[in-house]
Amino acid sequence: MTCAPCTHIDDRTPRVTVFIPAFNVERYIAESIESVLAQTYRDFELLVVDDGSTDRTLETLRSYEHDPRVRIIANSTNLGRPATRNIGLDLARGELIAFLDGDDICLPERLQHQVDYLDAHPGITGVGTWMTLIDENSNSSGDIFYEEALDADQVACEMLVGCSIAQGSMMVRKSAITAFRYNEAFPVAQDYELWARMMRTCKFTNIALALTQYRIHSSQATTARSIEQRALVRQVYGHQAAALGITYTDLDLARHECLFRLEGRKPVREKTGAPLDIDYLRWARSWLEAIIENNSRRGIYPEPALSLMVAPRWLFACSKAARNSSWKLVATELLSSKALLKAIGLHAWHKITRMA
Repeated sequence: MTCAPCTHIDDRTPRVTVFIPAFNVERYIAESIESVLAQTYRDFELLVVDDGSTDRTLETLRSYEHDPRVRIIANSTNLGRPATRNIGLDLARGELIAFLDGDDICLPERLQHQVDYLDAHPGITGVGTWMTLIDENSNSSGDIFYEEALDADQVACEMLVGCSIAQGSMMVRKSAITAFRYNEAFPVAQDYELWARMMRTCKFTNIALALTQYRIHSSQATTARSIEQRALVRQVYGHQAAALGITYTDLDLARHECLFRLEGRKPVREKTGAPLDIDYLRWARSWLEAIIENNSRRGIYPEPALSLMVAPRWLFACSKAARNSSWKLVATELLSSKALLKAIGLHAWHKITRMA
């Protein structure tokens, strides 16, 4: 491990480790740390791993050496986010690990809410929170960002669309996550890749409270490396398809992105080079049938949540294809798939029962 401690470490074993990976966040790291130290829940350690920062981040971290709750580790060189996150997993001493990015902020009650939730739900591996946006000056409109699903089955199925739990808001059981590692081939989107793998044997959910503030600024990784992130997200789609035993091409993954994100004719043409027409619809039918049928054998995604997710996407694709193709051909595709008709029926029944 290419790291060295900067502070003393006491002998206590905290219930929670709050882990912050930090790299060149001198402007924000003090505010992140202070938000953790101000938590109403007190049985925690704060572990910060500096990943070879070249600004004054490490100098700021050392100013907290006096606090026995704080452990500062410094990588001697920049190892990247996945490797640094793996160091944090190795060094965390808490039974529960709470994540926070070095430019984000916890509200004071965040840890208490998450500990209480996991204590009350022993079958849940990890729980995230909703988030609000803040800008470079910590100003917030109060609008909820990352209003992710609450039901564990829905969270699992929405991994087919994107990351349905926010890394910087998560608290997970160490006993579960240390059986996994962040994939160092994913310098960005490593959280999505990890959660999508863990989801096959673990359960995640979210608390319907905005207990974390997510900062938007020009130098953050997701902004600076957006093209790379999009490519790696598609790789995660491919990993999920492979886990179901589905073979795929790059075009399949581009179409999957369009289909599951409910993208219309213009983005479909831009991303796939072809129109959203009857050929696209025939591909969508085959792809969705393969997901449902292979999942019935492998049991990765819970039902009926998977069908409830697939049905509106199939109907959306049919409605868009009808504008570019014969409605008779579209109707034939719509009505000839037993698996997708069953999914539509489940979706309709779910909507009816929710209205009752």
